[in-house]
Formats: sequence, structure tokens, C-alpha cells
Amino acid sequence: MASKKPVSRQARIAKPSPAWEKTGVARLYKRVGKQRISWIYKHVDGRSQTLASCALGDRSARYDAERLATKLAVEIQQGVVVAGAVSEMIERFELKEDPTYYQDQSKDGKKIRKGMYTNLTKFFGRMVPSEMTAQHGYQYLEDRAGAGAPIKANKELSQFSVICHFGVRWGLLAANPFVNMMKNRSTTEAKIIDRRQVLRFYLWCVKQRENYRTMGCAAMFTYLTGFRSSEARPFLKTGLTHEGVTVLSTKRKKGQIEVVKVREWSLRLRVVVARALDRKNTSSPYLFAPTKRSDSYTRHGWASSWKDAQLAWIRSFDESVTEKKLTEHPLYFNLQDVRPAAITTKIQNRDHDAYDFAAHANPATTHKHYDRRIVKKASATE
Repeated sequence: MASKKPVSRQARIAKPSPAWEKTGVARLYKRVGKQRISWIYKHVDGRSQTLASCALGDRSARYDAERLATKLAVEIQQGVVVAGAVSEMIERFELKEDPTYYQDQSKDGKKIRKGMYTNLTKFFGRMVPSEMTAQHGYQYLEDRAGAGAPIKANKELSQFSVICHFGVRWGLLAANPFVNMMKNRSTTEAKIIDRRQVLRFYLWCVKQRENYRTMGCAAMFTYLTGFRSSEARPFLKTGLTHEGVTVLSTKRKKGQIEVVKVREWSLRLRVVVARALDRKNTSSPYLFAPTKRSDSYTRHGWASSWKDAQLAWIRSFDESVTEKKLTEHPLYFNLQDVRPAAITTKIQNRDHDAYDFAAHANPATTHKHYDRRIVKKASATE
């Protein structure tokens, strides 16, 4: 009787690599690995190219990756970027360019841009890219203004202009028709608040329950540091250094130099930080954290807690205010209103570090959008 060949340990435990499954597109295959799913295109010359991939358990990312791979495979076969309608051009930008073009790839950032893509597709989606004109852009601005979103329409059209620049690069447009357009003008006045308003809110909050105290500490922290709300709300405790309070600037374009903001310690800044850390939830890595969670506030969660705190504060001396009329009250302010107030104070005090405090790449931005002085004093020439 013939003896059996001994099977090595390596042969027993080795698993065959996952098979390449066929898709509905010629030469495009799907490979399911242990952690990721990949869509691979086999070229005629035998080369293999991964067109898209995603984590195994992420259904949303899987759907987007499959759409992108299918679109790119068809373009490879036809030798040109295919976009019979504007909706396809927007979709291509969203799937292929968005992940690398924009610095902000947070969940909130993606959600905001997704809403813009949806609104643009509803209006321009069925049009042919080469037939778009500036007149269509002005029609979009008027249509969105009629729907009650004139300023948001400006941002959406600016977003679309970026997409059209890529459309020109892809050969879908001869030129971008939405350059140098006259945008909608805002009818709302800039909210002007001062130090006293922020201080009153802060002093009231520190005597209240924990989530109100968090809102008050965040308001005073933002005033003392001049940080953006997007920098203050998710501020990490690792930014509390021996030198001072440190944060990486969030508002920068992809590829720009990272700017680190440092605010040297002052007595009041130390007190505010100490009060923010005095809470039940000590395990959270964030300076301002929800009561029962270790992660940071979401944008919507923060907005809800902020309005609750503002409503309770204003009702403590004005019982006539209601939730519907809250934002119209003269003492109501948002966290975004605090940074301009802080920069205005630095300019008004003629501090030598006012521009470093604002941390704008262009000083003209500081004066145009953040200088809220109503009276500007100066000495005589002689």
C-alpha cells in the first residue's frame, strides 16, 4: 500500500486567496479580502489596476466605491471622461476628486458637501455640460434665494464652479461659465457682541448644571483664545501644554502650510480651563465633552445644548422670551459670534499681536470681516 505524503503545517493552515468575482462591466473584477473590498480592472496588456476600494463593513463606502469603479472602467474602455449630463460630472467629482481636494474629510464636512451636490444636481442635473452659461448660474441664485437660502446659494455656486474647472480639465466644457459672477447679497446684519455679554453668560453658566457650565466655559475659552468654533468645540486636552493653549488651524486649503495657534497662559484662561475640566466625565480626551459620552459634541448636539443654555440664561432676567423668538433677542449670541468680538478687542486695544491672534493668511480678511468697531478713534496728525 502506497504511503501518503506528509502534509506540512504551512500547507494545512494556508488559505487560498479570495477569487476575483466578475461584475457587470467587462474587465472589471471585485476582490473581497479579509478587511477590504477592491474593484480591479484588467487591462488588455495584462496589467491590473485597482480603481477603488473600501473597508469590508462600510456599506455606504462600498456603494460609492462600486459606483466610482464602474464609472472609471467605462472611461478607460472609451478612452475619454464620460459625462452625458451634468449629474454625471458632479457624481464623478464627488466620488473621485472630493476625497483628495478638500482638507475637511470629517463626517460633518462630507455631509455638508453632500447636501450641496444634491441641490446642484436637482437644478443642473439634466443639462449637457457644454451648454451651460452664466445665465443658468444667475437663475440658480434666484431660485435658491426664492427658497430662502440666498447666501447658501452663493456657496453652492462656488462649489459648482470648482466642479466646472475640473470639467474643463476633463474636456467636458470649453470654459468655466461661472467665474466672476455677481452673487446674492446678504440682508442680515452682522451680530455685534462685546466682552461684557460673553462674561455675563459665562458667570451665569458656572453656577448651573454641568452641560450649561460646559457651554459657558466654551464661550469664555473662545473669547480668550480667539479660536474658531470648529477649533474650540472639539478641542483636545493634549493641546494644553506648558507654553499655553495650542491648536492646529482648521481653516486651510489642501496643501497649505499647517499653522499652529498658541495662546500663552493668563490667569483667567487657566481658571476657565480648570472649570471645564472639573466634571464627572474625566475619561474624555476632549476639553468640552458631553456628560455621558467620551467623544466630542456633534454639530447638532452642540447647537441644541447651546440654545438650551442661552434660553435658560436669558429667561433668568427676561421671562417673556420664547424658544421661537430666542435668536431675535438682543442678548442672544452664538459661539461663532465670539471670535469676531475677541479680535475686535485686540484691535481696539492696539495690541501688537492682534494679527497673530487672528491668524489670517491675509491681514485684509481681519479688517474686512472681523473688525466690528463702531467708533474708530485716532490721534491728530499734529
